[in-house]
Amino acid sequence: MKFLASIAMIVLASAAMAQRAPKAAVDQLIPWLLDEDQQLRSVPFSEVILDTTGKKVLRFDSNNPVHQRVAKAISAARDETIECSRQCHSKC
Repeated sequence: MKFLASIAMIVLASAAMAQRAPKAAVDQLIPWLLDEDQQLRSVPFSEVILDTTGKKVLRFDSNNPVHQRVAKAISAARDETIECSRQCHSKC
């Protein structure tokens, strides 16, 4: 019986350690990513998006009418969000 209890304790301890390992890895990764002395600044943002999402970032062409409409819609949504935020904060 003591043998089975010992094995159960070992399994539980190793499971607990395995759960902590990813957290520790993330705890080390985030400061490393934010470290301004690292050479990550040379990696284009569009490559980061492509590698993490599989989605390609298209270059904005200010002469393209479709791109102009998208930029106008984004600006309008931004302005509306800022206005809603100001109204909400003024009530506080």
